[in-house]
Amino acid sequence: MLSFDITDRHVRIIRGTEARGKIKVADASTIDIGEGLIVNGHIKDIPKMATIINDELKAKRMADKEAVISVSSNLIIFKELHIPKAKGTQLLTMVQNQMQHQMGIAEDYSISYTIAGEVEEEGVQAMKVLATACPFEVVDCFRKVFSMLGISLRSVVVSCNSISRIILGDSKSKAKMPMLLVQIDPNFVSLNLYENNQLTFSRFASIDPEDYDNSEDYIYEAVNENIFRMFQFQKSRSGDNPIQNVVFYGDTTEYIRLTNALEQMDISTSLLGVPSNIGGYENFEFQAYANAIGAMFRSNKDTERINLIEVDAASGRTSAGAKFAMAVFGSIAVSAAVVGAVWIFGNIQENGFKNDTAAIQEYLDSPEVAAQIAAVDAAQTKLDKVNNVKAYVDIAYDNYGSLPMLTRDVIEDIEANFSGTGVGWKTIAYGDGFFTVTCTANRVNEPAEVVGNFFEQDIFENVTYNGFSQSDDKEGGTSGYEFTISFSMRPVEPEPAEDAEQSAESAE
Repeated sequence: MLSFDITDRHVRIIRGTEARGKIKVADASTIDIGEGLIVNGHIKDIPKMATIINDELKAKRMADKEAVISVSSNLIIFKELHIPKAKGTQLLTMVQNQMQHQMGIAEDYSISYTIAGEVEEEGVQAMKVLATACPFEVVDCFRKVFSMLGISLRSVVVSCNSISRIILGDSKSKAKMPMLLVQIDPNFVSLNLYENNQLTFSRFASIDPEDYDNSEDYIYEAVNENIFRMFQFQKSRSGDNPIQNVVFYGDTTEYIRLTNALEQMDISTSLLGVPSNIGGYENFEFQAYANAIGAMFRSNKDTERINLIEVDAASGRTSAGAKFAMAVFGSIAVSAAVVGAVWIFGNIQENGFKNDTAAIQEYLDSPEVAAQIAAVDAAQTKLDKVNNVKAYVDIAYDNYGSLPMLTRDVIEDIEANFSGTGVGWKTIAYGDGFFTVTCTANRVNEPAEVVGNFFEQDIFENVTYNGFSQSDDKEGGTSGYEFTISFSMRPVEPEPAEDAEQSAESAE
């Protein structure tokens, strides 16, 4: 299985296995991301991101069909909640509702939680929960990237939850609590507070030299500032049990200076150690890949629901699920309105005509009305037959209109995606509802440009690109690159079947 720790400037990848609570790492690799490709966890160019990851996986021979992700973003919201005791889906729903109410966030967030103990409020026991709210678009970006890569995405977790699997499973870390875990990066500082063998607070802060007057020591200053804030926060919450240990990981070049500063406050420091249940780390720096390793551990659903893909599915929050849920709720609302209107109308009618029931019934039983009803019934029978024929015609017409057809216009639309890119196509095949185009390129960046063009066209959907390979010429050298793109056509709304309507009018 592959595990990714993705930030705005780095993608750290490990390939390994998890069994019986132990991780065995086989390979590790890091990709440096250019500025602007990922902003606050949101991928700005999905085809380019997929190409970059695909190239690295091929170069390092780290092929696998399943993956998990640890994600960091300044847009992720952390909040401690007190929830009445509940379990499973009921608890998840209560957490999501309370986050939306207290934080004023809309439904476009993926919300997960970990249970951090119990509290008593007004004599009633409640659960203390640390909830995280990640923008749904951030999660959906990764779904799209890994769909293009042809890799099944098993889970997406926030980085504080992935590293907590390592901390809470290590007996040495338990002995240091209350403990502050600090991840240092030139672009951010992530702080996690642990008490009583639980994650009780998390803070992620983006940092920039401009915020510190472009100081060369901006990383040291930013880490010091954020640690001090956490000390003050912890003191206000639990003055009788202050933080005594700070553990660092990530970019630890300032470790000695930070240690000297904290020792003056009687605070002990250390570097994140390797737990005994993790092996294979000898050939890479464990601290750099700690989040990715933590993401590989299985979660305990009795105490946490941290897989954002899973909680989205449970809430009908996948892109398809959200639309379906909206359609269902819309149908329910319309149905309720109709039923209410009919009920009100019926009561008005009953009250208005109650005294005239006998006279109306006598009129309905008259021979004149009976003859009219018989004529209407006969006409309705004929009309029903015509409508049945029309329905069959409409279905056949819709089915025919929705079939993808390889017309000259479609070929021209496909060719337009290659214009000016330097990429050519050799063959177009169709099967099982999908077109497959075999392409050739001269440069490595050309396939991503073509794939991006297909995504921008409204006529196509389900675009899949599985990477490129080098082409060999007859003399044993390379003659460019080959790759395939598969896609289907969006169904076209057919024109109304006018012939069927005219047939109905003739029958009437």
